[in-house]
Amino acid sequence: MDTSMYHAFAAVESRHWWFQGRRRIVAGLLRDHLDDRRPARPGGLNILDVGSGTGEMVDMLREFGSVTALDSSPHAIDYLRQRLPEGVSARQGSIPEDLPRDETFDLVTAFDVVEHLEDDLGALRAFRQVLPTGGRMALTVPAHQMLWSHHDVYAGHFRRYSRARLSDLVHRAGGFQVERLAHFNSLLFLPALAARTAGRWRRRVAPPVAEQVDPHLAVPAPLVNRFLLGVFSSEARLLSHVDPPFGVSLVALCRAC
Repeated sequence: MDTSMYHAFAAVESRHWWFQGRRRIVAGLLRDHLDDRRPARPGGLNILDVGSGTGEMVDMLREFGSVTALDSSPHAIDYLRQRLPEGVSARQGSIPEDLPRDETFDLVTAFDVVEHLEDDLGALRAFRQVLPTGGRMALTVPAHQMLWSHHDVYAGHFRRYSRARLSDLVHRAGGFQVERLAHFNSLLFLPALAARTAGRWRRRVAPPVAEQVDPHLAVPAPLVNRFLLGVFSSEARLLSHVDPPFGVSLVALCRAC
């Protein structure tokens, strides 16, 4: 991922509707699915967060136990250590080569990470190696190749995932049972599709302008930001009851078997 992305994330993720909405949705799903595991160790679960970035999701994960954060970027690690100086072990390393294989974890998480990896299958197989039987893996990924845009290029994505593709990836990795696989950011799917279709059309008819910061990372005006956060995060309750048929993202919760 481009180094400038880490600086942009650090500047906006505590306020931007998308980062905060994802945090609330994933936290709700983890509460629903991890209650049977949370007493496993004194102080909660032993968690490995892979591709931690600048720490927004690591901060959320501390609700569930102690967190080891791994990211390949020294800039991300610097931001993470400044933000969360206590209660988190932050390590710089490549994924999956530098996973701490001398340890086992109750939960491995990778939030919007595996789409950045050319060998996503190898990554999931490595995650399984640091999980005992009964441990959990939680993933989020961008959904639907038809939503591919300049944002994916700027972010360094290799692909977006269909539900079938992500399910197949987990099964080919071996040693996992899918407990939940669902779309989210569904209520804003049609506006996102329209915006990205329009963006592709504009780039066909006019030369693209070099951008120093991805416009997707700009924080909207406060009222707009609050509105979008309210719409997005309202799905936390929705996902407790239904699996939306489409969405901008996918989440997978899997048990090691």
